[in-house]
Amino acid sequence: MSRISKKSKNIKTDWNLRGLFYRNEKDTQIAKDWQLTAAAYASFEKKYKSGNYLRSSKRLLESLQSYETLQTLPTAKAAYYFYYRKELNSGDQVAARELNKLEQALAKLENSILFYEVGLATLPPSKKRLYLKDKKLAHFHTFLRRIFAEGAHTLSVPEEKIMNLKSLPARSLWISATEKILNQRVVKVGRKELPIHGALMGYMDKPIRERHAIFDATAKVLESVAPVAESELNAIYIDKKISDELRGYSLPYEATIQAYDQSIQSLDVLRSLITTRGYRLSNKFYTIKSKWLGRKLTFIDRSDGKTRLPVIEFEKAVDICREVFYEVNEEYGRIFDTMLCSGQIDVYPKKAKGGGAFCSSGVNLPTLVFLNQSDSLDGLRTLAHEMGHAIHAYRSKNQSPLYEGHSIATAETASTFFEGLVVRRMIEKASGKEKVELLNKYISDNLATIVMCIARFEIELEFHNKVREGGELSWQDMQKIYCKHMKKFAGPDIEIRDKDGLHFIYKPHYRLNFYQYSYSFGSLMSNIMLGRYLKNSDFRVELDQFLSAGETLSVDEIFSSIDIDAGMQATLEEGLSLLEQDMMEFAKLTRV
Repeated sequence: MSRISKKSKNIKTDWNLRGLFYRNEKDTQIAKDWQLTAAAYASFEKKYKSGNYLRSSKRLLESLQSYETLQTLPTAKAAYYFYYRKELNSGDQVAARELNKLEQALAKLENSILFYEVGLATLPPSKKRLYLKDKKLAHFHTFLRRIFAEGAHTLSVPEEKIMNLKSLPARSLWISATEKILNQRVVKVGRKELPIHGALMGYMDKPIRERHAIFDATAKVLESVAPVAESELNAIYIDKKISDELRGYSLPYEATIQAYDQSIQSLDVLRSLITTRGYRLSNKFYTIKSKWLGRKLTFIDRSDGKTRLPVIEFEKAVDICREVFYEVNEEYGRIFDTMLCSGQIDVYPKKAKGGGAFCSSGVNLPTLVFLNQSDSLDGLRTLAHEMGHAIHAYRSKNQSPLYEGHSIATAETASTFFEGLVVRRMIEKASGKEKVELLNKYISDNLATIVMCIARFEIELEFHNKVREGGELSWQDMQKIYCKHMKKFAGPDIEIRDKDGLHFIYKPHYRLNFYQYSYSFGSLMSNIMLGRYLKNSDFRVELDQFLSAGETLSVDEIFSSIDIDAGMQATLEEGLSLLEQDMMEFAKLTRV
């Protein structure tokens, strides 16, 4: 596909679910896809449930090939379809009902072949070593290594089935309840009515008086929902505690680290670095900014500048991103154009539409991006970030089905690389006051991902620990904990008010089992990669190697393959040093 014209009318700003998935809930293809999948799973169960696949490398190879073929089936296609519909409209009762039914059916389907991975995970150590040395199984060694590592935390087949089945009532439905209530709320500011998530996505870019009016109105709505969020979070944290105790995990975040294919030691190094040097940098920057602006800032003013940055409408954001993507690799530009023209990016906020932004993909499924566009630098950054995920997903599709995915740690590296490059290019082209303002915003955003995300991790960890110690936690206590950690992050020149502690009510981060650290890790890694690319554009070769690796290697091995030792403190320090250099330039330009 050639580049589309900047003025092209082919750009679609709504998801084309009818063309990409199904016409509607009555589409007969939904039943056909399910029947195809169910038959294949039944056949797999019948053939391998006896456990004969564990007895020799020949039988294991045959079973692994069959197992990989299962990953190509439209198993979850209908679930994705109804999930996307629900994200577009939380009031879509048909989608909610069908999704609940499908999730229960999928849990039963997965339980029917649960024996397979349980059998692998619980093999004797001698057998595991034997199979990991067998050259005939070379293609599956990475997959086997991951399964074998889970052995110590794997339960019996009946227990694993219960764990799968309880996920919906013990976790998913609680989260959906809070989302559903929030998605139906609107914020009234003067004569305006804004969908709450639309208000929350763009309010920090508004003039000070309007920003505070929007946030004050939003805070009232959030506080009205706080008792629901309190019950929800306590329920899912207690559910997590039960699961961890059953599986033998001693730390609340241990399962996440294992799932992300990283080590607790590397996370400990990251936390130690950020809560010391990182916090010193964020405190220092907000002191510099306060002096530059000549006033103390509140928490929602932390990204303020002296003058407002220009409006960046979606069409302009598309042009900026397209130029950068084609600069790095023409294939990345073509991916962007394809998604724009195929209805794979849903752009604008609407009433009852879910909040935030995300990218979603799967084996033999289209890659979709979900936005709540604000015509600002934040809107541009979000587009570049989510398209970074999309490009990563597309390039990973070169791998076989078992390895087409990617760790959250590498995913956040990919997304923040493209986000950073897009903003860097804008800073390079700017001069004078505009350059200062862009640099201010870039540093503020970098602090948010590298440093603030660890503060969020610490908040979530204290939430979990307090619930484990005391049985439950009130929303008022959650609010206090939030404020306490944000004060450490922001320092003395940012005022943290009680209402600032309500952000946990709508932020999904505190429901996703410690994934926040991956933003910090990924941003540090992408800073290093960005620095190398800016010094020598030939680094695009290593970049594409990274983006195309999928899950063929561990996270550390993927970084090692492009000459980055992700487990060393010195490496993380290098990523943080780039942020410090930007701060020094900002101080020089502002003469503070």
